[in-house]
Amino acid sequence: MQRRRFLTLSASATLLGFMPRLSYASQIREMRGKVWVNNRLATLDTPIKPGDTIKTGANSRVIFIIGDDVYKLGARSTLRLRYSGNRFVNAMRLISGTLLGVFGKGRKTIDSPTATLGIRGTGLFIKIEPNSTYFCTCYGETEIYTRGTQIRKQYMTATHHMAYSISHDAQNPRIYSDIMKDHTDDELYYLESLVGRKPPI
Repeated sequence: MQRRRFLTLSASATLLGFMPRLSYASQIREMRGKVWVNNRLATLDTPIKPGDTIKTGANSRVIFIIGDDVYKLGARSTLRLRYSGNRFVNAMRLISGTLLGVFGKGRKTIDSPTATLGIRGTGLFIKIEPNSTYFCTCYGETEIYTRGTQIRKQYMTATHHMAYSISHDAQNPRIYSDIMKDHTDDELYYLESLVGRKPPI
């Protein structure tokens, strides 16, 4: 009996050790203004999962967590999370607006109008503008695949903000250097803290 009780307590302690990680899954942490999930007005209790589309209104924003990844959508933004067959997201498409995200280990892709970004353990900011997509690799690794008549690949590693823009030229999208804008280190520190991490910057 004592041995059985010891094994039961050990198993419970092991499960409790995983509880902080499990508690990160699929939850809205902050919300301001109007936010829709699959065209339905969201509340702080609304779950967000792979396959969902999240949209924000004017003067609105939302911060949510899925697994080890934290997302912050700005005003007038639409993000479509691709269904990957499990409770985690490995691909997404930013249709409009801005996304600041901090991502755990594991490869993910983010589609924009003329390029696909491959990320792994990356802090990233993206903004869809009328004629270009602005993005900043705040830290970590990013692979850029531009679409058009020829698919081009560019690889970068950043320790503290490396910003670019990609033109929305469907035939020949151009990548050019840009400056850091519209996001801060304080925001990155805050988002990482929601999943018990610190940025490497």
